[in-house]
This record gives sequence, structure tokens and C-alpha cells, in this order.
Amino acid sequence: MGEPVLAHMQLGAELRRALDNDEFRVVYQPIVRLDGNRVIGVEALVRWHHPGRGLVGPGDFIPAAERTGLIVPLGRFVLRETCRQAAAWLDEFGPDALKEAALNVSARQLHDPDFVSEVAKTLADSGLPCERLVLEVTESAVLRGPQVSRALHELDRMGIRLALDDFGTGESSLSLLRAFPAAIVKLDKSFVDGIEIDDGQPAAADARQAVARAVIQLAHALGLDTVAEGIESPEQVAALRELGYTLGQGFHLAEPMTADGVSRLLARQQSLQPGLVKHNGNAFGP
Repeated sequence: MGEPVLAHMQLGAELRRALDNDEFRVVYQPIVRLDGNRVIGVEALVRWHHPGRGLVGPGDFIPAAERTGLIVPLGRFVLRETCRQAAAWLDEFGPDALKEAALNVSARQLHDPDFVSEVAKTLADSGLPCERLVLEVTESAVLRGPQVSRALHELDRMGIRLALDDFGTGESSLSLLRAFPAAIVKLDKSFVDGIEIDDGQPAAADARQAVARAVIQLAHALGLDTVAEGIESPEQVAALRELGYTLGQGFHLAEPMTADGVSRLLARQQSLQPGLVKHNGNAFGP
């Protein structure tokens, strides 16, 4: 019984040290138009460059950061770095090059009474316009009580766009869209996997397409944008486009990349006619 507790304490101590020693890095996964693979935004993702273990993925440390409360300072770092970098791209490439920069926000951060003021200060310090920032929250985070609801509505009034992430995986998706000031719905990867027609399992593909169709019809009725997550093949792109989806992200379109990689991508995009840019088998590369 003591071993998991000890491992938890050790990981928490390592996370504190990592924050102090600047071991975290932000990478960016492009969000692209499915009808030409033009980048319209990025989602910021955090990575841990551990001095002993090398690159550590978020699945290995985000739960520990949540449990220890370190997700608050870690989220603050990601917010500041993303806003700073997005403002720099705006200055370098102009207002039409990148529409938005998105990042995930946890329920723990939304419970922090200083979170909304921290976002406002970060935007002011960076010079990034409010409408260029997208904060992504999960359905479970939205359901965490009145403090979270107040924070989300304050952010919405500031002009920040809110995205409901992993849409369709929770139990209250439809009622949430009435109470939550969402501007964007992100179709969960679980509904994109297998959405292409599969001769071996046509019923499964039909079921996923039915869910994806219902989500986009609902979003259109409510005036919300949609983004399909986890796209991993051209067949999935074709199926999603047939259903009416215009924006997506996933490894087939572009893997997460450094800020320098995004800068090169935006520079190349400005110099070329809109269209597919092949790089190492992906639509885009670092």
C-alpha cells in the first residue's frame, strides 16, 4: 500500500523541481482546413524534458500534476508561453496567417479564484487579442460546480472563445451546450476512429458516422464551429468532409511540432498557393 503513495510523492517532488528548472516545453499541433490543409490555428501541448528519462508524455505526468495541484502553475506556464508565441506569430505573419491558439484548461485551474484575472493579465502582457485565444475544457470539467461556471462565463464575456473538448464522451453533452458558453465543439477521436467505410465492420462505421453527423448538425443549429480530432488517414478526411466537417487535427494532417516548426510552416504557407504541402509523409512537418 505504501509503494503507490511513495511513487506519488516522488513524482510530485520531481514535478516541482521540473517547474523550477524549466524542464517543460510547449509544442503545437496545427488545426487545418480539410478542404486544402491550410493551417488556421494550433493547439498547445506540454512536454516534459526529464533529465534522466528523456521526453515524458503528458499522459504520464498530467494526472500527477492534477492530484498535487501543480497543474495550476504548470497551466500558467503553458498559458503565458502560448500567448507570447501566438502574439509573435501574429506580428510576423499578419492577422490572416493564424486565426487562433488553443490550450487545455483543467477543472483545477478553473477553481482557482485568480485564474480569470491571470488570463486577462497574460493577454495584456503578450498583446494577443482576446478573440485569438481558445480555451479547451472537457465535459467533466464544466460540471464541477458554480465556481467553474462563473469562470467560464467571465472568460466568454472577455471575448475568449471556449471549446468543448472530447465532445460526445460525457453523459450531459446536449444539456451542456445550453448552459455552457461554447463557441467550438471538438468531435472526440473515438468517433473519428473507424469512421471511414470498412467492409469488415460496416455497422461500426455507420454508427460513428451517425454520431458525427448528429454532432455537426447540432453545432450548426447552435451556431458553433466544429473540429474533428485524431484524424489518422485520408479516408477519415474524406468521410468527415462528406459529413460537413471543415476543420480537423491529427497525425495524418500534422504532428505536434516546435514553435520554430510552426513558423516555417506559416512562412511556407504564405509563399505557396493554398494546398497540400507534403513532408515526411504528413501533410505538414516540423
